[in-house]
Amino acid sequence: MSELVLALDLGTGGCKTSVWSAEGECLAESVVDYPTLHPRAGWNEQRPDDWWDAVVGATRTLMATSPEWKQRIVGIAVSGHSLGAVMLDTHHRPLGETTPIWSDTRATEEAAEYFARVDEESWYTTTGNGFTPALYPIFKAMWFRRHRTSDWSATRHLVGSKDYVNLRLTGALVTDHSYASGSGCYDLRERRYDETLLAAAGLDVSLLPPIVESTDQVGALTTEAADQLGLPRSTPVFAGGVDNACMALGSRGVTSGRMYASLGSSSWITVTSGAPVLDAHSRPFVFAHVVPGLYVSALSTFSSGTTMTWLRDLLAPGMAMSDFVTEACTAPLGADGLLFLPMLSGGTPLEGGTEARGVLHGMDLSHRRPHITRAALEGIAASLRRGLDIIGEFATDDSAVLISGGGSRHPGWNQIYADVFDVPLLRTKVDQQAAALGAAATALVGAGVWPSFDEAERPHVAKERYEPNQANAAKYTTVCTRFNEAVVAMARLRHAST
Repeated sequence: MSELVLALDLGTGGCKTSVWSAEGECLAESVVDYPTLHPRAGWNEQRPDDWWDAVVGATRTLMATSPEWKQRIVGIAVSGHSLGAVMLDTHHRPLGETTPIWSDTRATEEAAEYFARVDEESWYTTTGNGFTPALYPIFKAMWFRRHRTSDWSATRHLVGSKDYVNLRLTGALVTDHSYASGSGCYDLRERRYDETLLAAAGLDVSLLPPIVESTDQVGALTTEAADQLGLPRSTPVFAGGVDNACMALGSRGVTSGRMYASLGSSSWITVTSGAPVLDAHSRPFVFAHVVPGLYVSALSTFSSGTTMTWLRDLLAPGMAMSDFVTEACTAPLGADGLLFLPMLSGGTPLEGGTEARGVLHGMDLSHRRPHITRAALEGIAASLRRGLDIIGEFATDDSAVLISGGGSRHPGWNQIYADVFDVPLLRTKVDQQAAALGAAATALVGAGVWPSFDEAERPHVAKERYEPNQANAAKYTTVCTRFNEAVVAMARLRHAST
C-alpha cells in the first residue's frame, strides 16, 4: 500500500484536514470551523483550544471514513495562519483563554513607540514585514507586557498558531523559517532572529521558539495526541509552514519566478523568488519560503470578496453570489464611468494606507445595480493590478498567472481579471487546496516519499485558461489610470481634513 500524509490547514475561519497520496492527490477532506471574537474595535481573538478541537474533530471524521488510512500515514504537517502570539507558561500552557490573531491591531501605540527608537524603513528592509506593524508578534508582546502584566510575568514562550498545534501534537516547541519570518524580528537574509530588533522591544530571544526547516521532523505524536486523533502513536510530525508560504508552494511556487493570484475575501499577488522583493513605498510583505533559499513576496487588497458580499447583502439580499456577479457582467466595460475604490477595510500602502476608505465615484441617475457591481469587480481588479505591476517584474514564468480561491470560480469575473491584468490566467484542479497541498508537500518531502518539492507541480491539471481580450485590455488602461488618480486624490482629501 502506498504512503499517505495528513495535512492540517489551520485557516482564519477553521481547520481543513485532508489526506494526500504519494501521487499528490487529495483523497478526502474534513472542515471544522471556529469563531473569531471581536471584544473591542481592532481586537480579533481566537481560542487556542478551538484550534485543537477543530484539528481533533476534522481528523477523527476523516479517519472514520476510511479506517485503513491510519496505518498508511507516514507524516503530518500544518499550514497555520500567520503572526500568531500565544503566551505560554513554563509548562507550555496558554495564559488566557483567547489570543490575538494576525488581524488584531491593538498594539498600534506600542509599534509607534518602537519606531520612535528604531528606523522603520530599516526594520522593514531587514524583516520584509510589510503589513501594518501593529499586527506583528513583537508589538503584540509589548502590548501584553503593558496591559496583561500578570499573564506576562508568567510567560516563558511566545508561539504562533501552527507551532501551538505542533506542540499539542508532539510536545516539541519549535518553529520553522517561514513562520519565524512573520515575527517582526527575523532577518530575512541571515535567516535568524535579529537580537538587536528584539532588544529594542525589550524582549529576549529565548522567548521565541528555535527555528528548524519546514521538512524537519519535530517529533512524533504523543500518546495523548494519538489517542485523541485516532492515529497510531509515534506518527511523525514535520514542522510545516506559515499559510502564505504553504499556499505559494501549493500554487506551483517551487522555483524562482513563479507567480500566482489568490482571490478570496482578501486577495493578493505573490511571486516566489531567490531574493526578497522589498520596496519602501509599496511595502510588499515577505515571508521566508518553506523551500530553503526562496522567498514569498506579495502585495494585496484587503476587501475583495468581502466587498462583493457586502454589496450583495446591501443591494440584493438573498441573491446567489454567482447570479450577482453574472448580472454585473451584463453592464458595459467601465460601468458607464462609474468608479469603485474597494478599501472598505482600509488600504495597503499602495491603496492609501490603513486610513483609506471605499469610494463610489461618478454616479448619476442612469446607473443601475449591475453598474455598481461591475464597478466593484473592476475596482478590485484595478487595485490588484497595482500590485501586479510591481511584483510582476520579478516573475520569469510568463506562461500564465495561476489563480485560486473563492473569487476565481466565476468565469465572467476571471475574464475581467485577465483583461485588467493583461496576462493569461490559469485555474487548475488544486484551486482552494493550495495551502493544504503545501503542507502535504512538506510532509511528503520530509518523510522521503518525494525526492523534492518539484513533485508539488504534479497535481496542477489545468481546468480553465483565460486569455486577455486585447481590445478590452486597452480600454482598461484608462480605467486603471482613473483608479490610480482617484486613490491619490482621496489620500489628499484625508490629509487636508486632518
